[in-house]
Amino acid sequence: MTKRLINLDPERSSGKIKIEKLCALIENHPYKEQIFKIFEVDKIKNNYISIDYIDLVYGRISHLVNNYERYKIIAETKNIDVFEEAVSDSSETNIVFKFEEYVEIDEAKENLKAIAIYDSKNTFLDEYVMTKYANNLFKIGQSGLANYNVQYFKKMAESSDDYNKERSYRMVDYDGKTYVRGITSSRYYEYGIDFTFVVGMLSLYKNIQDNPGVEYEIRSAAISESKLEIIAAEKYAKKADSFGYVSSAVRITTNDLGTGSLNFVNIINVMQKDSTGFYLIPKKNSMVENSSLIINHNTKPENTFVAIEGIDNILNTTDNFIEELKGVRTIKTPDELRVKILSKIQAPRSSFKSIKKLSDIFGRKIDNELSNFKKLLEMCNKAEELDIEYDLKDKLRYIISDIILYGKSRD
Repeated sequence: MTKRLINLDPERSSGKIKIEKLCALIENHPYKEQIFKIFEVDKIKNNYISIDYIDLVYGRISHLVNNYERYKIIAETKNIDVFEEAVSDSSETNIVFKFEEYVEIDEAKENLKAIAIYDSKNTFLDEYVMTKYANNLFKIGQSGLANYNVQYFKKMAESSDDYNKERSYRMVDYDGKTYVRGITSSRYYEYGIDFTFVVGMLSLYKNIQDNPGVEYEIRSAAISESKLEIIAAEKYAKKADSFGYVSSAVRITTNDLGTGSLNFVNIINVMQKDSTGFYLIPKKNSMVENSSLIINHNTKPENTFVAIEGIDNILNTTDNFIEELKGVRTIKTPDELRVKILSKIQAPRSSFKSIKKLSDIFGRKIDNELSNFKKLLEMCNKAEELDIEYDLKDKLRYIISDIILYGKSRD
């Protein structure tokens, strides 16, 4: 259930989708009516959205929505057991939650077993500040001792409200199995990948209609049943001095289990010859005003929809970005920047240490001359093209952005 990068194959894409078909993704979504109202879907449902690769991304999301049943249950600590269980016909094991009693919607139920995935096990153990200890016990084959500790706190919860926490458990059913994908507070609004994709594409469609000549292309998309990240860039770039050609792009993300339920972030697409280029992510105090829209999971639906109406403010910013790039002073020291990027990649605790191809890209010396800044940009482009785990690639984008734009990383 990891976030998978979609192969954006032009031979498989028509580059368009009917709005009525797009909105079928939210047919059963609790906020369908609000979406239809804001974007006046009934008036435009027979129109087509023309964005390169939109149909390929739609196909993947449709598959996930139809095959992964997502829902939540409410349970108290005193009714939960967590233990290790052997996998049939395998030497592997799973960490399993057993809910002795729980509530689904308004119905009280009993005896549900579900496999822990993502960070759900650690979130549960964090409540007792025993995550590292328990994980080590699981690792050395002492799962019984780990469960003994869980049972101790479970009994404490039976007699004390201080230990008995009521939490919302985010579940997913797939291929005949039930999984716990996350644990949150009960005051937690989850909008989902279907909501995010539909709202994102309708917002871009509206912007295209309001600004004749603007066209978008989806440059990358990584999706799981709980997470989505799409980068859509304006297709027509403009000259930006030493940076070559750039266009503004928007990164649309959601993480059902993370800090942002719906995020729109304005970024810079730096174009390179015969490639899609790479991305720079300015800091919040960028010259570009309203450069992001971040809707947290505790935002009530009525406030979420007010915020969505302001999405237009973070689009069409290429000219502002060009002005910001003209003021970047670090372009006079390309090799110093290369060394800083390489140092971050090869740091003792770096997540990139084992990726030799990445170190090789930034390992070649560049003369510190203004004309050689282009060589550094070419290195950044090669790094963007590497086939590495998507969350790591995003982390790399932040490192490169900060060092090129500001001369240092934002730690």
